[in-house]
Order: sequence, then C-alpha cells, then structure tokens
Amino acid sequence: MQQYVTFLTGALDDACQSGRPRLPCATITARQPQLAGWQAVLAAEAGRVSVPSVPPVSEQVDVRIFWGKAGAAKQGEETVPHPLICHTIDTAVVAELLYDRLLSAACRAELSAAFAPLGGQPAVWVGLLCGLHDLGKLSPAFQALRVDVAAKLLPPEAAAQTSRLIRIRAGGGRTDTFHGILTCYHVRQILLDWGAGPDTARTVAQAVGAHHGSFFSDQVLLNAESAVQDHGGQRWARWAEELFCRTADLLGLPDPRTVSWSEVRLGTGGAVALAGLTTVSDWIASGSVRKATHAGSDIDLVTYLQLARDRAVEHVVDRLGWSGWGPAGDLSFAKLFGQQPRPLQRACEQTFDSKHRPGILIVEAPTGEGKTKIALQATVGLIDRLRLAGFFVAMPTRATSNQMFDEVDELVTGFGAGLSVKLLHGTAAEHLADRRARMARSEPISPENVGTDDPAGNQDAAVREWFTKLKALLAPLAVGTVDRVLQGGIRSPWAPVPLVGLSNRVIVLDEVHSYQVYMSTILDRILWWLGWLGVPVILLSATLPRIRREELFRHWYAGAKRSHPDQVKLCLPALTYPHAVWLDDQGVPDVVQAEASSINSDRRVELLQLADADLTGWVLRQARGGHGVAVVHNLVRRVDHTVELLEEAIGELPEPERPRVVSLTGQLAAAARAKVEQELRDLFGLNGSRAPQAGYIVVGTQVLEQSLDLDFDAMASDLAPVDSLVQRAGRLHRFRRTDLGAPPTLALVGVTEKKAGPVWPPHTTRTYQDAVLLRTWALLWNRRDLRTPDEVPELVDAVYSEPDRITFPVEWETRWQHAQEKLDKAQRADQDMASALFLPPPIKPDALLELTRHPRYTGQTRKPDGRSRRYE
Repeated sequence: MQQYVTFLTGALDDACQSGRPRLPCATITARQPQLAGWQAVLAAEAGRVSVPSVPPVSEQVDVRIFWGKAGAAKQGEETVPHPLICHTIDTAVVAELLYDRLLSAACRAELSAAFAPLGGQPAVWVGLLCGLHDLGKLSPAFQALRVDVAAKLLPPEAAAQTSRLIRIRAGGGRTDTFHGILTCYHVRQILLDWGAGPDTARTVAQAVGAHHGSFFSDQVLLNAESAVQDHGGQRWARWAEELFCRTADLLGLPDPRTVSWSEVRLGTGGAVALAGLTTVSDWIASGSVRKATHAGSDIDLVTYLQLARDRAVEHVVDRLGWSGWGPAGDLSFAKLFGQQPRPLQRACEQTFDSKHRPGILIVEAPTGEGKTKIALQATVGLIDRLRLAGFFVAMPTRATSNQMFDEVDELVTGFGAGLSVKLLHGTAAEHLADRRARMARSEPISPENVGTDDPAGNQDAAVREWFTKLKALLAPLAVGTVDRVLQGGIRSPWAPVPLVGLSNRVIVLDEVHSYQVYMSTILDRILWWLGWLGVPVILLSATLPRIRREELFRHWYAGAKRSHPDQVKLCLPALTYPHAVWLDDQGVPDVVQAEASSINSDRRVELLQLADADLTGWVLRQARGGHGVAVVHNLVRRVDHTVELLEEAIGELPEPERPRVVSLTGQLAAAARAKVEQELRDLFGLNGSRAPQAGYIVVGTQVLEQSLDLDFDAMASDLAPVDSLVQRAGRLHRFRRTDLGAPPTLALVGVTEKKAGPVWPPHTTRTYQDAVLLRTWALLWNRRDLRTPDEVPELVDAVYSEPDRITFPVEWETRWQHAQEKLDKAQRADQDMASALFLPPPIKPDALLELTRHPRYTGQTRKPDGRSRRYE
C-alpha cells in the first residue's frame, strides 16, 4: 500500500512543481499504466493515508552536485563524478579555442552580429552555449542513471525524484527522455523566460541540443515539455538556470538574465556553425577527461577553469595539431615552386594576388599548363589574406590524391610550419606506411561517456567512429578524394560537422569535368552551402561546357547572395582558352586569359581509326625502338583481352625485341596497383627514364586518363566523350615537344561503322551514354587531327551544350533521337537519385533541422554502380 502512496505523492509533487495547469493529474495517470486501480486501493484505506506537503525549495543550489560523467558503477569502487558544470566548462573553453580555427569569417561574423546585443565577447557567448549542450543532464531522468551518486549528492527531494523514476522504468523499456532533448527543452525555456524571441530560442536550443547527431521535431520537444517526471519541473528548471548563470560568471560574461536576448537573431549560417562547433567541442572535451581525472563535487571552479583552458590547448593545439597555418614571407610563384611561371600562371598571379574576399575561381587549361600550381599559389594567398586555417585539396581518385599529397606536403614543409598534411581516402595508410614514424603524434583523442542515456544505447562507439572519420577532415591541411567533400553535401547524422570543418579553408577540386551527373548534382548543392558559409572554392578542369561552367558559378554565388541559383543574375563574358575566372559576392567576374605555353600552343595530335583486329600489330610497331605506348579501354574485359593478345604476339618475338606489358585497372589490389603506378611514374613521369630499348606497353582503363601524370609516345583509345579524349591525348608528349619529329598519334579503336550508326564494343554504354558517344564520333570520324588548345572549347561545347550544331548522316536520325531521349531520362534519374539524399537548400526556413532529417549513408558520393568504393 505504501508504494502507491509514495508514488502518488511523487506524481502530485511533480505536477505542482511543473507550474503548468494544462498538465492535470489525469495526464500523469494516463502516462503511468502501472497505477491502474490505485484510486480504489487508496479509497479502501482512506483515513489511514496522509500525503506530506511539498517541502520548500531553495532558489539556489551548489551546481557542482549534479554529475555529468561518472562511468559505470563497479562493486567496491567509490565513484568520483565529473560534475556537469565541469564538463560545461571543458566544452566551453574548447569551443572558444576552436572559434577562430574552425569557423569561417562569414560564420564568425554572423555569430558576432547575433550575440553582440548581449555585451561581452561573442566568441565567449558562443563557447558558453556550446558548453551548455548537456544541460539536459540536469534532470531526474539523467541523474537517475547513477541513482547511487544522486542519492549521495542531491537534496533529499531531488534524490527522491530520481529514485521514483528508476522504479517507474523497472521491468520495461526506456520510457524516459534523452538528455539531448531535455537540453533543447531547458535552453529554449530559459531563453524564452529571458525575453528571447521564439525563433531565436528554438534555433539556439536545437543547435546545442543536437550534439548526438540529430535535430528534434517540434512534436518531440512538445512531448518533452509534458514529461515532467523526466525534466523535473520548475525546481530543476531553476537549477538549470543557476548552472547557466554560474558558468557565464566564471567565463567573465554579464549576468545572462539581464542582457538583451530579445535582440538576438541567429540565421542559418550561424546556427550551423553553432551546431557543428558544439559537437566537435563536446567530442574533444569528452576525450580530454578520463575517469581517473574526474574533478569531483568539491572542486574549486575558478581553479578548474584554468586547468580546463590549459588542457584544451594541449588537446587542440599539441595533440590534434589544429593551430592553423599562417604562410608568411614571399608567396610569389617563383619562390613557392622554384621556377618561373608560365603565361597563364603569371597572369593569374598578377590578377588574383589582390583578392580579399571569398570567391570561386575556375581554371580551365590543357594538361601541362600548371593548373595545380595556379590553385596552390591562389590557395596560399587566400589563406594569408583572409586569415584562413588551411585548405582541402580534393582529387578524383586515390592515385591522384597520393600524387597531390606528395606535392602539397613538400610545399607545406618548405614553410617550416611544423604542421602535417593529412591524406584522406580508403587506402591512405598504405601510401603513408613509410612515413608513419615521421607523422606519428601522441595517442589519439577518443571521446568517452558521450551518450550514456542515448535511446539507441551507449553512443561511445558510434561517436568514436564518426570522430575518427571527421577528425582528419577537420584538420587544417588535408588532401583526399573528392568524396570527402561530397560527403558534406549529404544529409546525415552530425551533418553540420563537415560543413563547419570545410568552412574556414580553401577548397580545391580537380578534374571537375570528369564528374558524372550524379556527383555533379551533389557538388552543386555543397557549392551552394559553401557560398553561403563564405568558403573560397577553386575548381580545376581541362575544359568545361559553357552551361556547366555557369551552373558552378551560379550555385556558389547564390549561396553568397542568400538567394536561389535560378534567381541570381550573372553576366559571364565569352572566353578564349585557356582561361581563369574569379567571382565573389560582388557579382563581377574577373577574367584572366593568356596564351598557352610552348608545350601546348598550336599542338597537333594525329587521329587514326583502327580496327580491333589491327590493334595488336599497331601497338607492337609503335613500341619498337624504346617507345612507350598506352592503350586505354573503357572496360576491364577489353583490357584483359588486349593484354592476352599482346602477350601471345610478344611470345613469338625474339627475346631482345619483347616489350614489357603491364595492365592497370581499378580492380587491381591496392599493393599491386601502387607498384605499377610507381613504375610508370619512374619511366614516364616528369624527368622519367623512359622505356627500355624493346619498348613498354601499358594497357589500362580510365585510370590512365585520370590518375597519373605521364608522357607516352603513342596511344590507342576506345572512343570516349570528347573531353575524356582530350584528357587522354594530353598524355602524349606531355613533358617533351622539341626534337621529337612528327606529332604524336592517337588511334581510335573499338568502333564498327554501320549504316544506321556506329557500333561500340558490348557494354560500353554502361560507362558512357550513347548520345554523348554519337555526338563525339560525329565530330571526329572524318577528322585526321586534333589541334589543341584552340579547338577544345568548340568541340566540348558542341557535345554538351549545343548538340544541334552537330551534323550527322541522315541514316543516324532514329538512333540519334532515341539516344537523346535515353540521355535525358538517365540524367533526370541521376539528378533525382542525388536529390533524394543531398542537403536541403540553405535558403529553406527549416534548413538547420532538415540537415539530419531522413539521414543517408554518406558513402553514396558516386552513382551506385559497384565501382564507387575504389575511389573514396
């Protein structure tokens, strides 16, 4: 009988403490089915039961009594808790330290403007709010997770509430409210009580409360408000307010109860920055305190604040190396690279050296013009002038990432900054194996006790996995595959974190012309967000169709102007090739055009049509006399077949005349592929030793086009889209032009002429659309040469932007129309597939909350075709 009386007493106590008449006792009864029949029992015992009155509650409490981290209880071991206010301080000082390192100038400006009405330093207010991410732990629901600790530290009436909550949950599933939701509840209610507008209170509460990966629906928060037994009612609300104010006082801020919250307005960019900063700061703070270093409830908070600041510096600067990169001194092209710039490089240096605003730069030039060095010099200059933390250089494949890493690492090392460049892709460890000792740092930071009451169970493992993945992306200097950038454009748990991680850096993306429609759709969305967050972006390409170039500019610019890509007005001038175009939020393009360097000017490549049956003999003839020959097929099965035919033919040659034959595809094991790639670089890379006397033949897939910077004497290639063919042809006489006699030859193979149109090898259209191949063949089938760079823009625009200009035999008409319809359908399908998972538009009113709504697997950065995992 007494258990019913005790429980009823607690329920009435909670109802009284809530101070909300709209929550009648009937609601409590309905929420607790195990109380069915209690009225009858009590009626039978009427006169013998007395309900004690609610004891008076003090307005203030020593906030050190609420535990924030305690670990699991162990028999015979006394628990020393880490007070919630200490974890609040830990996180706040980490956030202060990361404020300038992690957030872009645009994000900081938005946060500064938002919190300026409060007085004090905006960065400290932001740190305070980040620190309050676990305010929901100041609740019966959370404190009851260690009822033994609560019983020892909390006032009797509060300890009784936690004890009752434990009994309520006994024998059933989790019925209490997760502390992240209660953080939203507490912060929102406190800010409303202090005069903040409803939108501001809701946005701030969501930003700091969603640190476990997801934002919460309004219905979830409404349910939390009704769960008085979980949040504790007004008594606990006053204690939460006291912790808020006590932390503000320790951080040197004005009394938050007296400042102008009504004037605070927080936009999407600032909210995303606050959410991402909160999560990262919590992860680092949680990893900096172990059970053995828990502060205990009697810690002096002033002393602890200094300890926390010192520890934050140790972890952020010393262990993670997030000190930011400040390149100084002579940043000229000649100084950075030890060579004189080529014409386009010189023109870009002169033009872009004065840019002091974030913008988007697109550089289009043939292979050999030094686009990479243009991007790196522009990157270094922007970091210096905009006071950015660093850069992320994104490449299309792992192989190109490895090459770029070596180049960038050498550049950074030359500054003597003591910083390391991170390499981010699935097999990075193998490339770095021989550097591991040099790059080793102290033991990694591993978040602990971050999700003790998560509905899905303890979140430590999940958070460690995400922190490991994202930690390198957050590092100031990194090179990796483009997938790492595109992952930031996908709705996912902790979606604000990659956005914030990219925000204070220059983002460089290479080989943009090679991105499929699916990838390009995600890229457009992330560009929109990067423009919104004020992130400088540099895009490199051999060449782009005019329409695609405008789309890229339009998406970044729309973000910078807080608008929609379809609504912004851009006036891009006609361009000659090669060129570079800069656009910032002022909307006036700055165009650089220059003559191609001697290696590319008036370059002529002979075109030859070759039947498959003649390929083996032609390749062997080209390899004679110590020449290097590349054969590029669109399908692995064709690579295997050609290698088989070559080896059979070579076996009949005298041994001294047998050229070496190797194959290179994405299906090779990583170690074997790395060995072949290194051999190719040693022979045909810059300053390579060239082929042996008997010749050298490499047969491969698009890896040869995208992943390696090589120089061959002759090439045979399956028909591919015109921009891919231009890229492949760029591997002919790549580093040599003088004293080579006749121009190099590109033999086109795998095309069988039929009256109704050309026929490709089986399964080719699984790789490339029939319409694009038809357009390319219609342009090239009766040509005898290809002149670059002059003809490149016209050919590319014809295939992708203006196909109506292409003439073709009338017999192709039916095939042509069918291929066009199929292309349109496929592109719409790819766009729809990408649209189903990419981020919401930043202009959407609830963009913040939708970042994690219906989360997707972030590995879906490439169209699911069974090949994507090889690139990440």
